[in-house]
Amino acid sequence: MNLIETLKDQMNSGVVSSLSQKIGLSDEQVNAGISAGIPTILAGILKKGSNGDTGFLGKILGNVTGSGKSPDELLSGDHESLLEKGKSILGDLFGGDTDAITNAVSSSSGINGAKATGLLAMITPLITGGISKLMGSNGWSITDFLGKLFENKADIAAALPAGLGSTLSLANVNIPKINVPNVNSDAVQSPKSGSGFLKWLIPLLIILAAAWWFSKGCHSPKVSGTVDSLSAKVDSAGAKIDSAAGGVGSKIDQAKAVVAGKLNEAGDFVKELGTKISKKLPDGTEISIAENSVEDSLISFIEDKNKPVDKTTWFTFDRLYFETGKSVLKPESQEQLKNIAAILKAYPNVQLKMGGYTDNTGDAAVNLKISNERANAALQALAKLGVDAKRLTAEGYGQEHPVASNDTPEGRAQNRRIDVRVTQK
Repeated sequence: MNLIETLKDQMNSGVVSSLSQKIGLSDEQVNAGISAGIPTILAGILKKGSNGDTGFLGKILGNVTGSGKSPDELLSGDHESLLEKGKSILGDLFGGDTDAITNAVSSSSGINGAKATGLLAMITPLITGGISKLMGSNGWSITDFLGKLFENKADIAAALPAGLGSTLSLANVNIPKINVPNVNSDAVQSPKSGSGFLKWLIPLLIILAAAWWFSKGCHSPKVSGTVDSLSAKVDSAGAKIDSAAGGVGSKIDQAKAVVAGKLNEAGDFVKELGTKISKKLPDGTEISIAENSVEDSLISFIEDKNKPVDKTTWFTFDRLYFETGKSVLKPESQEQLKNIAAILKAYPNVQLKMGGYTDNTGDAAVNLKISNERANAALQALAKLGVDAKRLTAEGYGQEHPVASNDTPEGRAQNRRIDVRVTQK
């Protein structure tokens, strides 16, 4: 389960609209604030929980009854009361770092300081209330939820606003500490209470043991993908299929990574796209694309009723370029962005996720940060072209899951990319 996406789903259009009116922001700004706020709050809870502070978590999560009010109900109540509750939770979670947290959310979402402070305070009780309801509906205890958080650690770290990588560093956050009571024959406890924790702990230990075994040289030549044993996320790891570029999996070998194309003077990889064609979309719009372009592959996938939405089918943008070391899109990226925007307008039910990636040059943490910023920059560019931001999500994966060898300039250029996945048809 992706906790970030699950909590985002609770923030429906009515919630966004209500927050917009109360704080004086656009729906797009509120969505950007929510996207920054959810991973920030989850990271704070994970850090607290890893220190064994389950009593504190029980307090902010409403005693984990699962009977808390929905976001709509909370927003229909007293505005000031909700605001004060949010400020209190933020203070308890982050202490002296609260201002730094708020400033990072402000910068990430493009909202000025005062309104960013108000928005973060308003959405914090909505997030913790959503967590409480989620726990109640799934029968999770505090330790169960901390286990789920730990599984999502990599997702949370990647989605954090720029600048919070050090403040809320999750690199050294380990499996949450669990206090196990003594059990004797006169007081046998039902295994049900800890079953959720064991469900993720035992498989995790098995995966870690397998990883150690393989690291000692017992590799199987038939394995083409890798599993992120900490987050167990399917969204970007393992047998990830890049239908546009033809690459399969992370850690693919050079033979599979061969894509026809060459580097331009700026060091960007220019793929051979084939013959130009004109494509007429369902709303009558005509766009100029190439037969091997991501646009053509994306349209084919959307229109093919036999291809269901999944978490493994990705398409690589082939004309989306960024300035070196920055998240600033180059002007030549606009043609493809406009085509993608036209496709989304022609298929109004379609929703997309942007995935950002880098090569393995430099520091992994910096690469993760810039990949996240670039994925969000692509999202914002589509929003500026008239695509409803609620139909888009973005996440950075850094140097993980290369589609080509990092041993050559051409391979590194291919790995510096933005991928896209259909999350709803």
